[in-house]
Parts: sequence; structure tokens; C-alpha cells
Amino acid sequence: MGLMDTIKGWFGKAKEQGADLMEKAEPYVEKAKEQGAELKEKAEPYVEKTKDFAQDAVEKASTKIEELRDRSSSSMEGAKEAAGDSAEAVAERASDAGEAAKEAAGDAADAVEGAIDEAKDKLKD
Repeated sequence: MGLMDTIKGWFGKAKEQGADLMEKAEPYVEKAKEQGAELKEKAEPYVEKTKDFAQDAVEKASTKIEELRDRSSSSMEGAKEAAGDSAEAVAERASDAGEAAKEAAGDAADAVEGAIDEAKDKLKD
């Protein structure tokens, strides 16, 4: 039974010392809570400023992205129009060249026909 009494004595002593320490620490805990509340209160305006700054930055970035998207879209439309105009010009030139080639072929055929007729006439004579 002596061992049990010793162990009970240690636990009783530890309990007392723990209670004493809690009592001594209580003012420090309260002070820490108060300082935490003060710090939170002091930091609040900075937190709000940071939120506002971040929101402004996001809005500005969104606006810039939208501007770049619009410019890109306009540039693409301009490029499409220019390509379309170029294609039309090439098609017109090709068509004109085709017409000229047909005309030249017709003229050549007429000239050949004329030469054949002339040669026939000479052979008849």
C-alpha cells in the first residue's frame, strides 16, 4: 500500500502544481487575448485596403484582357477582309488572263485557218 500512497501523493502534488501554474498563467493568457484583439483591430484597415487593391487589380487586368481580345478580333477581321480582297483581285486577274488567252487562241486559230486557206489557194493555182 505504500506504493499506492506514493503515487497518489505525486498525482496530488502534480495537480496542485498544475493548478498553481494555470493560476499564474491566467493573466498572461488574458493579456495575449487582449493583444490579439488589438492587433486584429489595427490590422483590419490594412486587410480592407489589400482587398480593395486586389479587386482593383483584377478589374484592371480584366479590362486589359478584354481590350486585347477586342484588338485581336479586329485584327483578325481586317486580315480576313484583306485576304478576301486579295483573293478577289487574283480571281479577277486570272479571269482576265483566261479571257485574254481565249482571245489569243481564237486569233491564233483564225490565223492558222487563214494560213491553211492561203496554202490551199496556192496549191490550186
